This record gives sequence, C-alpha cells and structure tokens, in this order.
Amino acid sequence: VLPKRRSFDVLTELLSKRGGGSAIVYCFSRQGTEDLASRLSGRGFGALPYHAGLEDDVRRETQERFLRGDAPIIVATIAFGMGVDKPDVRLVVHHDLPKSVEGYYQETGRAGRDGKPSECVLFYSYRDKINQEYFIGQIEDDAQRQNAEEKLARMVEYGDAASCRRAFLLGYFGEEWTEDNCGACDVCLAASEEPDPATTYDGAEIAQKVLSAIIRTGERFGANHVVAVLRGSRAQRVIRARHDELSVHGVARGVPEDDLKDVIDQLVDKGLAARRTDGDYPTLYVTDQGRAFLKGSDPLTLVRTSPAPASGEGEFDLALFEKLRALRKKIADEMNVPAFVVFGDATLRQMASHMPLDRDSFLQISGVGESKVQQHGDDFIAAIRDHAPARGANLPSGVMGAPRPRTGQTHLQTLELVREGSNISEIAAARGISQQTVLTHFERLMDDGESFDITHLLPPQHRYVRIAHALRNTEGGRLKPVVDRLGGGYSYEELRLVRLHLRQPG
Repeated sequence: VLPKRRSFDVLTELLSKRGGGSAIVYCFSRQGTEDLASRLSGRGFGALPYHAGLEDDVRRETQERFLRGDAPIIVATIAFGMGVDKPDVRLVVHHDLPKSVEGYYQETGRAGRDGKPSECVLFYSYRDKINQEYFIGQIEDDAQRQNAEEKLARMVEYGDAASCRRAFLLGYFGEEWTEDNCGACDVCLAASEEPDPATTYDGAEIAQKVLSAIIRTGERFGANHVVAVLRGSRAQRVIRARHDELSVHGVARGVPEDDLKDVIDQLVDKGLAARRTDGDYPTLYVTDQGRAFLKGSDPLTLVRTSPAPASGEGEFDLALFEKLRALRKKIADEMNVPAFVVFGDATLRQMASHMPLDRDSFLQISGVGESKVQQHGDDFIAAIRDHAPARGANLPSGVMGAPRPRTGQTHLQTLELVREGSNISEIAAARGISQQTVLTHFERLMDDGESFDITHLLPPQHRYVRIAHALRNTEGGRLKPVVDRLGGGYSYEELRLVRLHLRQPG
C-alpha cells in the first residue's frame, strides 16, 4: 500500500519493472480508465482501457488481445477480469480505493497464477474514501447502505494498517495467521529488512518541527495546512487563522511539500502522530508518545520514500541548489523584484541536477530563454563551474542529461505562487493576468508533469463530490454538458479546478 502521491510516476516505474509479463490497473470510473490508459500510451506503454461503457465488440477484442499478449496492460474498472484466467499477470494495481475487501481480494487474486513472483499495489488516499462515500450515500435502502458503509470502513482500515496485511486479510475471511512475519507484504518486508543507509537519515529535527506545527496549529488541521505553515505559505487560509504569526511558520521552507507529507506519514506509522477521521477530512494530532519525543533528544531514523520528482528534475546537488538560490536572491535584491522573476525553484533544481556549463546547455533548462541567458546566464554558469571541481565532478562543457520539454517562464511564476499556497485571485493580482489565465497555466503545468497541490482552491466537499460525479459521467471532456447535468449554480472555475484535481496522479 503506497500513499497516492506522484502515483503516475510510481506506476510507470512499476510497469517498467514487471519483467515482460502482463499487468492490470484498476480504476474507479470509466473516464479514469480512459485518461490513465491514454497517459500510459503517451509514455510508450501498450495500455488499453476496458469498461462497461465500451461497445461489446471493442471489449471482446480488448480482452482477446490481453489474453494473447498483444496488449500487455489493461486499465479497467471492475467490469474486467471475471473469468479471465491469464497465468502471467505480474502486476495488479489499484489506482483508486476499492469499495470492499472482498472485491480487492478477488482482483489481486488475478496476479501470479503461474506461481511466479508478482506484485499487488494499492494507491491509498483519503480523497478516494470520500468519493466512494458519495456513491454509497445514493443507496436508498438503509440496510444496503449501512452494509456498504461497513465494507468501505474495513477497506479503509486495511489501507491504514501498520501490521501484517496477510493477517488482516485472512482474519477478515475468518482464518487465523499466527506467524509474526508473512515475508510477503510491505509491512513485514520492511520489518525484516535492514534499512539501507543510503535511503535513511536522522529525522529528529524535521520530526520535531512537524510535531510542533501540529500542536501550534491546534491539532485540528490536516496535512495540507500543516505543510503550508511549515513552508511559510502566505495563503489566506493561513493568514485568517493567524498561523503566519506562529514560531513554526516557515521553519521548513526549503523542504519540498511531498517530502514533508512523507515525514508526516512516517510519524503516523511510528505512533508519534495520528489522524482523526470522524470529520469531513482527516485532522492530525500528536500522541502521548510524540509529546514524549518532543521533550527528549532521541534520534529518529526516517526513510527517504519520495521517488524522483515528477517534473523531470531527478536528483540534484543540494549544496549547489542553495548556492544558486543565494545568487538568485542577490540578483533579485539588486533588481528590486521577487526572486521567482529571476528563476523559479524548479529551474534552479534542474540547474543543480544537470549542471549546464555553457550557454547552449543552459538554454535547455526548463524556464530559461534567450533573454534570461543574456541577463543572468554567465553568473549562474560561473557559479556552477565553481561548484563542480569542489564536488569532485569531471563534467565536460555542455554535457547534461536530457531535460523535459520547457514550460514557459510565465507558467513557472504561477507555479511558484500556487506552491506557496496563494489562491487564484491572489495569483492573478500578483501576475497581472486574469483568473481564467491562471487556470490555463495550471492545466499547462499539469500537462508538462509539474506536481503541485490545489486542495486549498477546491470548492466545499458537497459541491466537489457532485462536480466529480458529473465529470466522470459526461463523455467528451467538454464542460458545458457538465454544467447542464448539474442544473446550474456551478461556475466553470469550480469545474476546471475539480477536473484538474481528478487528473492529478497523486
């Protein structure tokens, strides 16, 4: 079970390592299967969608191609798999939360029927629980609705479990597993393996910052708000709560958002923090064990769990990144402009990853154009050249990894602001552009693989779930039919934001 963040990048990595066998990826909705299959095909994977909305002959042909091995990857709703006995399925992925343990168990059972090692991966998020609850709420029969709620609660319990998953599943079906370690699930494998020193670090300091932020904000907010405070966000939600006045505001400004969320997940796993899930959204609180940790000075081993950033930056030299940030600040101060006007953080991370040593290679960095090269290129190239010998690197001029397609500088400025927690009107005012243009920037950034959180921009939950339901059940991707289906009272801005949120892989 993996947290549903950057899930598309994790999924492509899993598919690349499946050893040539077949794979099934289960999604919640028909539209979800279409979108994900299309994205995978764009990455070069032989993926086809399968759902009940397709013509009978299309479904039949897709299933036959899968059985023959012509289509190695099927992205499907639960409509797929009944009676399909394909022995070499190496990977079964649940991209969305199943509605019951029974369904989940049946679908994972389609992996490895030839007895060879296979993987089953569930991407777990609380947002998926809310989506399932919406549809359960439409069940009119009280007994059926209560039964569905209980089944979903057990599925959520499985996703949250920090103990052996085999024992959980067997116990659910009335069997007992008495061994301490099953040797197969992620929990037991993690417990039996020595941590890799290259992937672990002493996380005591960052853990103290996170736990302190949870306490200082009143233990009544979720991870997104706590992370926003830690990163020094000036979003209205932070300012309204006066959390910009707290001592913890901005104490983890340089830590990426997803890395902080990973730290929170690990603190929950270790029992230092916990989540209340009795409201609309989960909120964090610090346990007695966590408060004792705050008072002591014990080390705390954490694992670097984040995959390479979705933006294509890959690993980067942190020391060089900090030098480039200092240079950027100096230039921005001299020009009397915000730092991101010089270069955004994403651009600096690519510089610290690829280390361009001449103007030609510098131009290949995302967010760098001819004018930027003329203005700042020589200063930044000199800083990179000065750093490379100190790092012990032997980098010939102009040699660098292939960067991703370049997003325009104007889009990257919008990206910086939304990552700081600004809302749409604030971004529009700061940039001197319309709110519709801000949304267009979001869509372009997501198309280019940028990762950013828009949870704070979404409409209230009851409106979100209605819009999401209408989007999933409207063909063609146009918004006008969605507005008609909803019966008015919903803005195109709300619809575009929810559509963006549903598109996010994590």
